[in-house]
Formats: sequence, C-alpha cells, structure tokens
Amino acid sequence: MRDLAHQILSKHWGYDAFRPGQLAIVESLMQGNDTLALLPTGGGKSICFQVPAVSKSGTTLVVSPLIALMKDQVETLNRKGIPAAALHAGLSRQEIQNTLERALHGTYKLLYVSPERLATQNFRGYLPNLNVQLLVVDEAHCISMWGQDFRPSYQRLSELRQLLPGIPMAAFTASAPAWIQDDIIQGLQLRKPYIHLGDFSRNNLIFHALESQDKANHIVRILGRSQGSALVFGHTRKSVENLCRILIEKGISASFYHAGLSNSERSERQNQWVNNTVRVMVCTNAFGMGVDKPDVRLVIHSFPPKNPEDYYQEAGRAGRDGQLSHCVLLHHPNDWKEIHESLLQQHPSEEILKHAYHGILNALGISDGEGEWQSHPVNLALIAQQLNLHPKNLYYAVKALEILGQWQWMEGNWQPATVMMTGPHDEIYAFKEQHPAYGILLDSLLRGHGGIFDHPVNIHEASLARRLRKGDFDREVSNEEILQVQRMLGQMEKLQLMRYQPATEWPMLSLTESRSLYPSLNMPLLQRLLHRRLEALDQLIHYAQSNECRSAFWRSHFTAETQPPSCGTCDVCKRKDRIAGDAKSRKFWHNELLKHPNSKVSYVLKHFPVTQQQLLIETLRIMLDEGCIIENENQTLSWVGESFLQ
Repeated sequence: MRDLAHQILSKHWGYDAFRPGQLAIVESLMQGNDTLALLPTGGGKSICFQVPAVSKSGTTLVVSPLIALMKDQVETLNRKGIPAAALHAGLSRQEIQNTLERALHGTYKLLYVSPERLATQNFRGYLPNLNVQLLVVDEAHCISMWGQDFRPSYQRLSELRQLLPGIPMAAFTASAPAWIQDDIIQGLQLRKPYIHLGDFSRNNLIFHALESQDKANHIVRILGRSQGSALVFGHTRKSVENLCRILIEKGISASFYHAGLSNSERSERQNQWVNNTVRVMVCTNAFGMGVDKPDVRLVIHSFPPKNPEDYYQEAGRAGRDGQLSHCVLLHHPNDWKEIHESLLQQHPSEEILKHAYHGILNALGISDGEGEWQSHPVNLALIAQQLNLHPKNLYYAVKALEILGQWQWMEGNWQPATVMMTGPHDEIYAFKEQHPAYGILLDSLLRGHGGIFDHPVNIHEASLARRLRKGDFDREVSNEEILQVQRMLGQMEKLQLMRYQPATEWPMLSLTESRSLYPSLNMPLLQRLLHRRLEALDQLIHYAQSNECRSAFWRSHFTAETQPPSCGTCDVCKRKDRIAGDAKSRKFWHNELLKHPNSKVSYVLKHFPVTQQQLLIETLRIMLDEGCIIENENQTLSWVGESFLQ
C-alpha cells in the first residue's frame, strides 16, 4: 500500500517523497479509515486525499464550499492526467446534466460538489449509482456554528452516512481550534477517526505584532531591512492601490491585486509576482487562493483580519519552503473599532434581509416557486440603487443570506454570452426571411448550436461578427463589429424571439431552493454567529497586544497544549531577551564598580569584544540617566545606587 502511494505520487506529481505527516493520512484513507486531518496552510492537504482517490477503483466525492478552489483543483488534476470534474453554480443545467451522466459511467476519479448541491433531491438520486469509494469534506470547520465560515448546509452532510453506508469519510481543514475539532467529529459522525494534527508551531516563521501610527512608512522600513519576495495585505481596494503607489515611489518593486481587476490583469500580475519579476504584491485577501509560492520571505498585514484563523492562514503563506521568514501584523486602536463596527453591519436585521432577498429576485425576474439552481449574473450596484441601499450593506445582506442557506454566491465569475430561442419556429424563420441582414447570424446560431430551443447555449460574439463579413476573415474583429452583433441579438430579444445574456464578469447567484414569498430566516442563528465572531475578534486583539509568545499562542489555539514552550524568536521573546540582557548588563556595572571604584569605561571594557561593548555602553547610558552611576570630573565612574536590584 505504501509502495502504491509512492508510485502514484511520483507518476502524477513528480515527487519522490511525501511531506511530513502526509503519508500517514494517505495510508489511513487507503485502509478505509475515517480521518480528521488538520494541516496548516501550505501543508499539502489536497494531495492527502487525491492520492488515495487515484488508488481506488471508483469515484471520490469531494465536498467543498470554495468554487474558485474547486475549479483550480479540477484543472490541475486534469493536467496531471487524473480525470476530475466539479458541480457548482457557474454551470448551466445542461453542463450539470452532462457531468452527472459521465460520472454515472465512472469517468471521474474525483467529483467536486458544493454542500448545497449535495443536499438536493436531484443529486441524491444519483448517489447510489456513482460508485463512491471515499467521501472527502474539505474546509470541514464550516460545520461548526462557532467557526468563522459556518455554513448550515454542512450540518446535513452527516446524512451521507445513511445514504452511503460503509463508505469512509475524511475531513480536512487548515483552521480548527480544539472545540471545533469536536464539532467536526460529532457533526460528520466520524467513526473512531485517525486524527492528524499538523505542526502549528511553524518553527521557520518569526511572528511580530506592532502598533503603528504610520503604517506606510513602517512597511517601507520593514521592506528595506528585509530581502526576498513579500506579500502585503490591505483591507480595501483603495488602500491597496495607495500603498502600492507609495512603495513604487520609494523605489520598491511592487504591484497590486484585488477583485476589481479584470481576469487578464489579475493573471498577469500574479504571474509576475510568482516568477519574481515583481518583489512585493500588495493585495486584498482576494489574492492567494491556489497560489503556491514557496519562497515568500515576508508577509505583512497593514490591517488586521477579523479572526485568528484568517490571520494564521494568510500569514502562513510565508516560508512554505521551510526557510526562515517573517510575519508582521501592524495594528492601531482604530482598526479594532472599525472591524467591530463592520461585524455588526455584516449581520443585518430580518427586515433588511427580506428587503434584499425580494429586491434581488424581483430584479432577476424570478417568481414565487421558481428559480431553484438557476444561475443568474447580478449587477449588485444597480440593484442597490433600485432598493435605495448602500452597495456595501446590500452585499452584507447577500452574504448573510448565503450563510442562512438561501442561495450560493460566486464572486467575479466570468460567464460567456448565452442565447436561447424562445419564439415559435415559424416566427423565427419568418423573421429571417423578412430581414435578410439577420440571415447569416440566425443560420450560424441555429446550425451551430444544438438544443438552442431547449436551453441557453454559449456563444462567442467575436466569431459571429467574423461570419457576418463578406470577406477578409483573417482580420482581427473590431469592437464596433462585436457591438453590431450585440445590437442585433438585443433587437431579437426585444421581439421575444430569443433570450440573450451578454458575457459578464458579474457575480453569479444560484438559489438553493425555489423562491418563497415568505422565506424562513434563522435570525437567532445569525445573532449567535455575531457573538462568536466578536469573541474571535477579541482573541486576535489579545494576540496582537499581549506580552505572550506569539508562536505559543498559535499552538495553544489550534491544539490542546495548555503551556506550549516559547519560540525564542518572535518579537515578544526577543523583547524579553533584551530585558534579561539589560538586567545582566546592569548587574555587571554594579559588580565592577564596587570591585574597581573610580574606573574609566575603557579600563572596565578592555577585555570585551566590540559587540558586547555596545550593549554594555547602551546600558551604562541608561544608568547614568537614572543616577545609579555618576561620571566624575576625571571621567571615572562611581556607583551610587542599588534600587534597581530590588
């Protein structure tokens, strides 16, 4: 079994050996054991279930709430020759149906699915025939009401134990304190699980937390004293752009990244940073998902996250190659107040939630009893204007309704243009005869897209524009030609001959159940979540402001250790060392000047190396200021006080 695991690892990933801890998890799953694995960010958790999946004859079902990560892992697996697919809200009904049909024929080694879709009767009808050999629950902390990413749909995953009896289940997470680990084991009904706790000490990471009045200049100084690739996290798009501009003005190689950039811009900037063309990436937390850059030497947070788990995960992008790296949290009292107010906003009242629910669905044209698992691009800014709500408040309502299980929400998702014929066949063909200018366009749509009368089909407007030409097909299509196609499609939609949806990068909304005029909203749950999140914020404030070892904080937070050892390298430990060092220096002057009164500095220090002399002289200056030591007219020193020894 161990040999098979290594063969699969070598064949598909090109590695000669597993990372520490990975092999034990892989063997547990290959042996059919329920498993709970906690691996810090960068610990390689996906390989731990992907290798066993390849070893099995059937399909491994992977439950994940992160659509972007699903898509990224599926693309990576397929490139490695491992057949995989994902079912998520960004797919059309026909694409979902085709994927399920292929899954029934055993096409995929891994099938990724969201917890909301897994709960539908339609999908559950397929389950008994999918030859599932292993169940994997990624981001398993989402099952806990006390977790920062709680999703009610996760609490229904235990039903899979009845639907697929005897199939082993594995739960993976990078961020689960001890009490959430218990919630995972109980909530998923794991049976005598093998539990693997990764090393949360991250001995190669040196943690710092500093209160800062001028963060931009502070960051410039930190970058100036360090070397290598760096990540700097900001909390808003504007702050990220401003900080990047300041760094460039100071001569630091930097770029910025946030969700407001186009797909091509994000991809280009990410590649520049990964390939070390740019040293510093200034970003929001939209950056980093699926980015595996091992040689990040420095991660700076210019603004605190909302909880310890998010901070540890983002800071943990440093030093994945095991080399010494630094993680710096800059904070200010106003930051904590701002986060507190933001958390209150993120848990709106029932009145606002219902207003947002009906307002969005009205704007999308979804009637009562309709819309289940239909995906719709959402122009949130326009709807906010129609509802007389601030866009940020509407966004918070959307996210709260997602937590309560009303819909799935996928950010920044590019969707191709689609067309579906809605008019009767005879009317469409009559229109074609009466309007010859539309003939080539309609022929291209009707002949090139099967099922166009049954469901929306993807179209490429530039290709359609090229076909409308009478010649010169090799010339690049102009924006005006594409606009002409869009106008023609829009005109046919006005005549109710078709339904046309232009290409968009708007977020996608997918209802998990049909629209209800009286949606049931679990407001007590939302209040409990708010209370938990405020508690988590207090924990991060304690981390930032306390005089306890930073690394010891993480070990006690994620494990059952009550008194973990100090790391000796974080800013708190170094500060204590300096204080201890100063005490030794002070005692040295006390003893020397009592043994050799009226001595000169040069005489006392003549046998010490220069590095030690510097510390002793610094201590001497302090003691002269305090009056413990006085300097005589002939530049000799005398001891006059002992209060510091008490």
